[in-house]
Amino acid sequence: MDGENPLEARVTQWAAWLEHRGWARFAVPWLAVLRVWGFVGAQVLWMLSPFSPSDRLPILAAALEQPDLWEALQHRLVEGGAPR
Repeated sequence: MDGENPLEARVTQWAAWLEHRGWARFAVPWLAVLRVWGFVGAQVLWMLSPFSPSDRLPILAAALEQPDLWEALQHRLVEGGAPR
């Protein structure tokens, strides 16, 4: 990844995934909510992660604790800057 932050790389993937499915316009308003309530959601996900067979919960929990990443995702979706 050439020194790129793994969470930023994940945000780039999420932006591409949302755009590919046509959900970008739907997701943008929810990203503002995540920036405000993300820390609480992250704590819930951290508590649930030992019970999940997936590795996605810890990744999402870590991302929820970083509101600047959600702002970057929102910007990418609004500006259409997610790579395909």
